[in-house]
Amino acid sequence: MSDENFNAILIKKSTFKDVKNIEKLIDKHTRKLPWWVSGPPGTGKTKGFIKAKYENFLNQGVSWERMVILTHTKNAAGEILKTIKEIPKMENIPKDVLEDQICTIHAYFNAEGKKRKKYELKHHKEFSKNNRAMSFYNKKTSWERHPLYVFCSRLHGKRQTPNEHWNTDHSWYQDRGYRSLNTLKDLRKKYNEFREKERVSSYEDMIDNFLYYSKAPTDIDVLIVDEAQDCNIPQREALQKAATNVDGDNFLFVGDRDQTIYDYSGADSRFFVMLEKTRPYVFKENEEPLDKGYRCGLTINKICKNIINPQRKRLGLSEKKWEPAKNRIGTHYWIPRLGEHCKNQDILLNKIFNTKETFLFTYRGNPTDEHTKQFLQKHGIDYKVVSDEHDFINRKILRCFNTWDKFYNNIVPLKQIKEYWPYLPGRNVFKVQGKGNVKEAFKDVIDGDYNIKQLHEMGLVIDDALKYRSFDLAVKSSDETRKIRMHSSYIRKVLKNHGVEKEPRVQIDNIHKIKGLTYNNVVVNLSVYQLEKNINESERLAYTAYSRGETDCWSIGSETFDRDDRHTSLGGVQHDRRRIFSLHPEDGEGSMGE
Repeated sequence: MSDENFNAILIKKSTFKDVKNIEKLIDKHTRKLPWWVSGPPGTGKTKGFIKAKYENFLNQGVSWERMVILTHTKNAAGEILKTIKEIPKMENIPKDVLEDQICTIHAYFNAEGKKRKKYELKHHKEFSKNNRAMSFYNKKTSWERHPLYVFCSRLHGKRQTPNEHWNTDHSWYQDRGYRSLNTLKDLRKKYNEFREKERVSSYEDMIDNFLYYSKAPTDIDVLIVDEAQDCNIPQREALQKAATNVDGDNFLFVGDRDQTIYDYSGADSRFFVMLEKTRPYVFKENEEPLDKGYRCGLTINKICKNIINPQRKRLGLSEKKWEPAKNRIGTHYWIPRLGEHCKNQDILLNKIFNTKETFLFTYRGNPTDEHTKQFLQKHGIDYKVVSDEHDFINRKILRCFNTWDKFYNNIVPLKQIKEYWPYLPGRNVFKVQGKGNVKEAFKDVIDGDYNIKQLHEMGLVIDDALKYRSFDLAVKSSDETRKIRMHSSYIRKVLKNHGVEKEPRVQIDNIHKIKGLTYNNVVVNLSVYQLEKNINESERLAYTAYSRGETDCWSIGSETFDRDDRHTSLGGVQHDRRRIFSLHPEDGEGSMGE
């Protein structure tokens, strides 16, 4: 079959009825398969292997302009770019120029295909305004998580028909107000028409515009993909097309098959099982194999192996082996239930309050996140949600609470007084309002330190303001400051326990949001709240969760039960914990807490 005919079929694929046959056709005629560079968590895939490989290519005479490194998130791309800039030959290459070569998969293919502006919040608002069915879902969440966009993304990533997808995931949409598949299909049609009219691209368009409409592959010599196991089907095919003219040895997928956890969006671990069996990368004599751990200590290293190696055996893959991080042991602690008093929970709280180490609380999903937040707030623990741009309680509010007493009894700098300003009603505290007026009112005293009585004497504070002895009493009654009033007791506990730290040392989020991150300690909640359809995926989630930690780890017992009233847990960890946590005392096993 000619490339022209093959491309013609690809372009028509979205209407092709036999999805399985088209998949076989694509696999058969894929231009090139990558080499699979497999590395366990924390073994230096990015900062070690990719950096060294890039430098080797430079030394062989390959121009940096003809080398491309792609990954999935802006943060990850930024970290790779920072690492590459450490290479002496790359020091003088402008960062903004290099960003065209080291970036996210979507950014790269958007530039190479039919380049259009990205579909953004303003487009969402415009589309929603003219389509009443968009308003069915009005929960407080990111607009990008609207069921319509999830529906389109998953159809695209998994190459499913609407009916196929609805038959497997309909409950997710029904819980969010979309009771009928026809409603979503109609919205999807209108959404496609809207994007074409406005000439804007979704993330899915960025891939498809290159894959199906770009006339030629990119003219590059090296293509390296980091965290490749997260690629869905269309992304893999676009990458393979981009690598058409790349020498076979220079097309590399770097990742960990066992961290394939985005099954719902089209990442398919079976593809990477095939690569691991048929296209394993052979490390050269001058290259460091990825078998030395720099993150996980002995305890977490063993737990991760105990979770994932039975799956690898079932799949006919070799046992996963990598050394733990040097001089790092760690201890495992079992807590039957979060919030239920036990010795191991006390150990956790004591370590949070009396060390400067970082902690990750991670879980499968709702409602475990709410239980975790309640626990942290009850104990006055300062925390942040990983995927949230802002801290739960921002640093400014903490400082305002912390210094308000000094504002009454001692003195605070004007810089701090200005931080009070956004949260206080001018009519009730200060006689001046607005940024311009603030500057004007304080122009003669700009460099001083003051207390509220001194400002009162200067005529800048009203008489009644002297009665507000705590910051939460002084704040204005509005949506902006409602959180301050609601959580004032929690804020006081945080200040007592932590003071005002530069950033929260405790972070929380579901397992899909914490990929690639590292913490000193990890707390894994084993509750799933829905029976996992795929034990392999569940094991990979557990493996990914524990491998974020360096030293100590805590396991929170599952609150999920099956029909026989038995605990059902993430990756079967609770059911099989005698094997998974089979660590000798000298290896750092803590009390099981039972």
